[in-house]
Amino acid sequence: MSDKQFAVIGLGRFGLSVCKELQSSGAQVLAVDLNEERVKEAASFVSQAIVANCTNEETITELRLDEYDMVMVSIGADVNASILTTLVVKETGTKAVWVKANDKFHAKILTKIGADHVILPERDMGIRIARKMLDKRVLEFIELGSGLAMTEIVIGHKFLGKSLSDLHLCKEADVQVLGFKRGPNLIKAPDLEKQLEIGDVIIVAGPKDTLARKLRSM
Repeated sequence: MSDKQFAVIGLGRFGLSVCKELQSSGAQVLAVDLNEERVKEAASFVSQAIVANCTNEETITELRLDEYDMVMVSIGADVNASILTTLVVKETGTKAVWVKANDKFHAKILTKIGADHVILPERDMGIRIARKMLDKRVLEFIELGSGLAMTEIVIGHKFLGKSLSDLHLCKEADVQVLGFKRGPNLIKAPDLEKQLEIGDVIIVAGPKDTLARKLRSM
């Protein structure tokens, strides 16, 4: 269970899905929107749901968003409200502000005014799907910041009978093998001499460029 606190401002389909995922993972979630019906919907599953206008500095101060681990601004239709909310939230000293953008122009403005991470849902989903199409072994990259990423590799017939130490990726000094899954069993810090079977899953972390380069050569 997570003891982290998140706030999600803007409860369209994207915002509500973020709220559900965070709450189901055990986090404390504050859901905020101007629309009462959306707030009522969110109130059925989040820790707290409030009707509020987050373009107002006093409102943001009252909500104490600077005490939250992360704030997601997912206001969709009103670009001006998205930009102003991002500005106000950043100015209150919030630790991390992630923002959903509608297009590249919107994303560029959000980056310039200090958004810590900008999400273009269609682009990001497209990238994930393309990665899976290019290499079935890679389920997805999870960005860890500072150029680092984590991913899972599914073992195919090519590496049947070989060991983790036979995989060049696992020999990289800056790549860590975090875990190994076989069926329902998860082994932390596995023995690198463990023999591989088809369907085994290796969980690794390291520089994203290194992971991508090595995975292409596998």
